[in-house]
Amino acid sequence: MLPTVTANVTPNKLVNRWDGGEQNQQTLVAGLSLSQILYNRVALLAFAQTTPWIAAYADDLDGMVQTVFFQVVQAVVNALQAQEIAQLAENNLQLMRRHLQSSEARYRVGEITRTSVSQAEARLAVAQADVTRANNDLAVARSNFFAIVGMALPEQITLPALRQATEEGELAFWIGQLEQRPDMRAAEKRLTVSTLAVQQEEAGHWPTLSLTSGVNHTWQRSTIDQMEGYNLGMKLEVPVFSGGMTVSKTVEAQAKRAAQQAEVDRLRRLAYQEIEKARLDLLTNQALATSLQSSVTAARMARDGVEREYRVGTRPILDLLDAEHELFSYLTEQAKNRYTLTLARFHMLAVVGRLTMEELVLPGASGP
Repeated sequence: MLPTVTANVTPNKLVNRWDGGEQNQQTLVAGLSLSQILYNRVALLAFAQTTPWIAAYADDLDGMVQTVFFQVVQAVVNALQAQEIAQLAENNLQLMRRHLQSSEARYRVGEITRTSVSQAEARLAVAQADVTRANNDLAVARSNFFAIVGMALPEQITLPALRQATEEGELAFWIGQLEQRPDMRAAEKRLTVSTLAVQQEEAGHWPTLSLTSGVNHTWQRSTIDQMEGYNLGMKLEVPVFSGGMTVSKTVEAQAKRAAQQAEVDRLRRLAYQEIEKARLDLLTNQALATSLQSSVTAARMARDGVEREYRVGTRPILDLLDAEHELFSYLTEQAKNRYTLTLARFHMLAVVGRLTMEELVLPGASGP
């Protein structure tokens, strides 16, 4: 819609010949013309599409940032989980060594048989394998953290807290927030662009109005005359027939708009499914956390009771080793569940497009 200014220089040479002779006429015309569009519906609609287009790409960027943010959170959670499980495995290994030493001492004084010592040795070998496996998982977690973040895993690292407890609100509360997901916002804006594109193609039948003006200067070499001319006017262009191009492009734009509407509907159904699954995963892990806490408490009490009975000689070493292994298994599952629950809380915010800095309480930060 901005004006167009054009400068032009046109040299001409005219030669007329006849039987008695010829006439040469040389002219040089220099001019400057200005054209300003006053009304062009196609151009106006094309300009109107730029705002939702830019906003859609901004939403794409927001979605990418949240995706990377969740990948970082996931890498940190996996690393912290691997560290804790590795520590549990190491503690269990040290415990199995003490039980082996105790069983060997009791075997030497004849309180237990060689079979009990062999059972303790077998459990020590299992504990050593658990430590190896846990350390390997920790190495993988650290490597994955480096691949995502681009730096080594710090010695001390903690996750930020969430301002809102994701356990709050029913499923309908979270479903009501799906429209703020970056992919939904971007898709809606692209649908607006598609609608404007249809109107733009339809505007091919509309007239165009322009303001035109110009000035030129002419030199004639033969007569050494100079002339100047000026013009100012309005130009109205009315499309009459374009061979069906406008109609066909309009139909194409309508088909693209229908496809974009289908994409919006698909994303909405996908968002509904992801939110519902994230909510169910969160509730499942919460219930599992309560169950595992009861199991750990019961397993610890059982282990303590078996240990007392073993010390007074009423229980074999195998019962104590089984009780220790059961407690270790429950502690490992509890650690895994704790980090899975933490990740589920972040995922709940991610699926509704709220995994942003505004939703987090950074370590050491205070205030809203």
